[in-house]
Amino acid sequence: MIMHLLLEGYLEESVARRLLAASGHRPGIVYGRKGCGYIRTKAARFRSLAAGKSGVLVLTDFRDAEAPCVRAALDKYLGDLALNPPRSFLCRFAVAEMESWLLADRPGLAGFLGVAAARMPEQPDLEPFPKKTLVNVARASRKANIRSAIVPPSGRKAVTAPGYTRALSGFVDQAWNIDRAVRRSPSLERCLRRLGELR
Repeated sequence: MIMHLLLEGYLEESVARRLLAASGHRPGIVYGRKGCGYIRTKAARFRSLAAGKSGVLVLTDFRDAEAPCVRAALDKYLGDLALNPPRSFLCRFAVAEMESWLLADRPGLAGFLGVAAARMPEQPDLEPFPKKTLVNVARASRKANIRSAIVPPSGRKAVTAPGYTRALSGFVDQAWNIDRAVRRSPSLERCLRRLGELR
């Protein structure tokens, strides 16, 4: 099936493409990459693309929804569409942020970052701020290029360095092991399972 993508950002695009490949789908048109606000206000308008042999995958962070549960987040993002979406319209949330899905591949991400796997969280979906967790792990990297790409300079208010998205997208494209990651991230496992149910 061709799956059109409505995404929060560029890191989500790399992840989405890997998920589609793993579940036997092909990417269609990519929309968004303008933050969670765009998805919150526009997602329901993409309903018409989920028809025939085409579907839609909306991929964003649960933390940005500022909702107590997934049902409330869906109501906020999709409105009336949340009650009866087309079967091939999937709105999936990374819990709590997309980085939790990357952290779930403990040996893979540890090797990429140049740190011991023991530094990686055991249950990444329980991390309240996975992006900050990942950056803090990268501070201990043995690789100077990783530290400069991911960790912001001291004294800066930014959470990440300018090369953050490019570096992690490279990891996703080349080394992220989804089979390992689904064993530690229930939200990733649910997303991949739902994609696999579409045929």
